[in-house]
Amino acid sequence: MESIHLKSVDPVSQDLLRIAARRGLELSWERYEAQQPQDGFVRSGLGCAFGCLHGPCRIDPFGRGATNGICGIDRDQMVAASLLRLCLNGALEAGVSGDCVVQAAVMLSRPQGSVDELVRAAADLGVAAFKASGEAEGVSGGVKAGYGVLAADGPIIGVCGNPDEATVSKLVSAKGRGRVVSLGDWISVGGELLPFACSSGEGELAIASGCISQVVCGADADPAIIAVCEQAGVPVGVEAVDAVAGASDFTPQPEQFGEGAVCAPGDIAKGPLCLIGGSDMPQQSMGWLASELPGALAAAGQNVAAWGDAALWVVKGGTAGVQTLDPVRGPWDACATSGSNLKGICFTGLSGCRDLAVALGAAALGARVCVATPLPVWGSEAVCDAIDGIVDRNGGEFAHFDHPASADEILAWFG
Repeated sequence: MESIHLKSVDPVSQDLLRIAARRGLELSWERYEAQQPQDGFVRSGLGCAFGCLHGPCRIDPFGRGATNGICGIDRDQMVAASLLRLCLNGALEAGVSGDCVVQAAVMLSRPQGSVDELVRAAADLGVAAFKASGEAEGVSGGVKAGYGVLAADGPIIGVCGNPDEATVSKLVSAKGRGRVVSLGDWISVGGELLPFACSSGEGELAIASGCISQVVCGADADPAIIAVCEQAGVPVGVEAVDAVAGASDFTPQPEQFGEGAVCAPGDIAKGPLCLIGGSDMPQQSMGWLASELPGALAAAGQNVAAWGDAALWVVKGGTAGVQTLDPVRGPWDACATSGSNLKGICFTGLSGCRDLAVALGAAALGARVCVATPLPVWGSEAVCDAIDGIVDRNGGEFAHFDHPASADEILAWFG
């Protein structure tokens, strides 16, 4: 536990990590460490993404092993196909349908298409996913985030994923069921957001605290939530249980939270705008970039807005001068408002394929985009060049790193 500061920048979260260790609970950090070293072939895009079952094939990035797949494709085609597969999944997550989805599926069914064609198809899917984010139903209302929302007598029900609003509404209105809080997901009931116990990356910590009496999981909930509930003896399901707050070494304090509000699109700051968002990632200390970047940029006199987990860290930390945007529509609304005045969009982490597709799509439409999470494209210089070519032609920028980027690197990118 001597490296506990590398797991989360929040002192309260660090206390909860110690409590979880004493209770013998395995959390995402332990699972991440157990996976090291992770597959370098997949990380660089050199694990085949095509739909045949002759493999799976992979290509040696150093030229000392296989240089082609069984079907004959080379490293550049393999990396391009890996990018296309991820963007196809991301577009489907965003609800995209139509010719671009069908075309991508056909291109991935058997090896076909040049590197440029595969990357172009991936960018088209990204553009479609980014546009779809602007059509999503937004959330509004006040935002309350921090472990202080757990500071009260009586049972607390934690909700995560994308549950049915009617179900959550019944939980909120039911007398005697206890208070209902979100475990990191933006859940709106009757136009009001549930208070956030934590960001999505620290949902398991909230359960480990012993303050959660029951958990309700909706669609897209992390499977690990259920596993941690089983370890901690926390019931999962919508049926009422006779539960009280469990015994724990952790006693949340009422002041351990911050408050903010989701900014309406028409109220987003005009002029040059720096946008920070994305999800918590185990590669970085939870909340590090989300805490460092907005504060530093705001202190330098920049207009700053945040969305997603980054927005929750901003609210929880009480960072002054930073607007909170919708978790899905945020980048789209910022681009629509600021246009060419948008200084840049930084994804501090990618929660899944949808985030990757949206990031690539925004850049392909002319925005300056930076992704702090390594992307699986570094196995092919040709693929990186193809991405740059598509983005450059539209006046955009797509900066990404072959390592988890530091705050200084991202601040230098914003300029």
